[in-house]
Amino acid sequence: MTYGCGMSSEKQKTKNKKLPIILSIAGLLLVAGVVGGFVFQGKIKTVAADIAANIENRGKPKFIFDIAKFPDWATAGNVWTNTEDVAKGSVPITGISIAQCTPGSKCSNLVEKCRSGDQCEKLKQVTADGCSVHLDYWEQSIDPDTAVADKMKQDTSSGGMAVRGIGMKTLSMATPEGDKEYQLHQYDISHSGGDSYKRGNALGYVSLSNGHIKVQSVCDEANRLDETLPVLNAVRLTR
Repeated sequence: MTYGCGMSSEKQKTKNKKLPIILSIAGLLLVAGVVGGFVFQGKIKTVAADIAANIENRGKPKFIFDIAKFPDWATAGNVWTNTEDVAKGSVPITGISIAQCTPGSKCSNLVEKCRSGDQCEKLKQVTADGCSVHLDYWEQSIDPDTAVADKMKQDTSSGGMAVRGIGMKTLSMATPEGDKEYQLHQYDISHSGGDSYKRGNALGYVSLSNGHIKVQSVCDEANRLDETLPVLNAVRLTR
């Protein structure tokens, strides 16, 4: 399962022009350069823009992640998408990406420095070999099992890749509707494109009465996917 359909990060950037997203939250997870999206791709927001965005997005659904409890992971927080595109059903309302860093790199501090226009290259370096997780909140309601099956069918039909299921984990996420259990399906993927693709991928859906949460994780190797589980269990959705 690709969760990215085997595109390069640059091609995906073109495909998702409509998403005013600093991070690469659309789920194009197999490309080795996915962390390039995490470090804002050189588009550093100003303090004034941050304040304006905070005012505009006040009261909207958002993901909460206590970065202090995970010093070897980094995130720039929630990214909200254009209201008009959300209404069309073409983009999620909000999303968050969290990247694993080299132990001891103090990557959370590097995120803040990168926001100010400094240390972005260093941030990219310390996240290059780690796993990452991506969560999106959509307004549309879905059936989780059907959504996973549809994604599997879509990705395997694209050709050039072999997908092997390696297990399923039951996780729980705190939401405005209470704690919700969901199944995270884990996969080992090989691709004719070679080593530029990350082999470990996982996908799950949290069903809500007024929408759903798409949960993804990716690692260079499938045997590292369990490293993302504590982080996923620590993320919650709130309003």
